[in-house]
Amino acid sequence: MEARFVILHPDNAGEILSATALISSLKNQIEEAYAYSIVKESHRWLLEQNPNLDEIFVYQDNPKELIHQIRDLLPDYLIDLDGTRAVRRFKHRAKVLDFTINRKNIGDEWMLRAFRTCDLFDIQDDERGMEYVKTAVYQDLLPHAFLDGYIVLSLNYSKPERPVTDDRIIQLAAMTEKPIVVTGDAGDRSLADRIGKSTGCAVFPTCGDLSLPEMASIFGHAKGAILFDPFWVKLAEAQGVRRIVLNKIMEIAELTDTAMLARSLFQSDHERITH
Repeated sequence: MEARFVILHPDNAGEILSATALISSLKNQIEEAYAYSIVKESHRWLLEQNPNLDEIFVYQDNPKELIHQIRDLLPDYLIDLDGTRAVRRFKHRAKVLDFTINRKNIGDEWMLRAFRTCDLFDIQDDERGMEYVKTAVYQDLLPHAFLDGYIVLSLNYSKPERPVTDDRIIQLAAMTEKPIVVTGDAGDRSLADRIGKSTGCAVFPTCGDLSLPEMASIFGHAKGAILFDPFWVKLAEAQGVRRIVLNKIMEIAELTDTAMLARSLFQSDHERITH
């Protein structure tokens, strides 16, 4: 029997990406299931290539903007992965049977709580993980020499200060001895330029030049990624990219080991690594 599910996503890029595992399970484990997502315009790119979604509804400021479209859709169920008071009015006006994530159980993993919203439908986590479809945009963004293989060094970090100093990052890049594409926002550009000038290997700084989908494409086709930020860790994982996560102060010996791991990312049989 046909079932129409509308998934209301939070305004959080990492949680939206995590929810792709739930969307896949809904679509593949319920016969004749239709899956629709409601997401903020700025996060559309995370879902627009997802093969398990039948349609994406986007809003600018508040989901209430979509109330008439959702009513016309005639959904059977609303899966509220936002769970905040801000969306209560939208749900009330939508008049759809809703299942809401429990935001109070902060000790549980987010994905576990997300799947619990679908207990009634006996949905199980298939453990295939998150899903983000790679795009070929990177080919138009990188110099031709880098298309034979490169590592991404992502300077993005959501906290005020990275756990590794700029000088250590430059040293690590130099010791890696592989082509490196440096990504980040405009505030990271000076460090990216320093990395390019201070190392003997091929470095292509892109900080401040790329949109988020463009950065995602560069991640998706990299041999591996060296990174700090949890969201970009998730995005690399969702695309099956090997990754080294830098999350602590590093001494010289650790720096050497990490550079060796980075070089080994070019080996096809290398296992995923968290440092």
